[in-house]
Amino acid sequence: MNKEEVSRLAEKRGDFRHTLALETEVHFHEQNIAGMFRCRTKNIGLKGACLPSNATPINPNMDVELVFVAYSRATPKRYRLKAQVVHSTNSGTGLAFPKLNSDQLRDFRRFLFRAKVAARHGVVRAI
Repeated sequence: MNKEEVSRLAEKRGDFRHTLALETEVHFHEQNIAGMFRCRTKNIGLKGACLPSNATPINPNMDVELVFVAYSRATPKRYRLKAQVVHSTNSGTGLAFPKLNSDQLRDFRRFLFRAKVAARHGVVRAI
């Protein structure tokens, strides 16, 4: 994917993304197959995220459940969210989140803020 295509996708998504390598569990269910894998986000925002393409056995239009983990204190904080795979290319797999109500949006915003602060302070764990 060239810079122009990346720019077009960013315009289409309509929200700001943070370049945050957030530890993530991806749970998927496809017909008779269920699975889970771990990776780190390439970027994340309030409306979606991008995962590295080499770590994703998921396909466009699949519904997945994400569990984000941030180590902002002694105990890790987790945030669970449903998403849909919207595209998959060599440069990454794009996920869209459903529309969140005001309480969910506030909680997710707080979670992302804490995760960004932890990342700035170098609180990162190996997957």
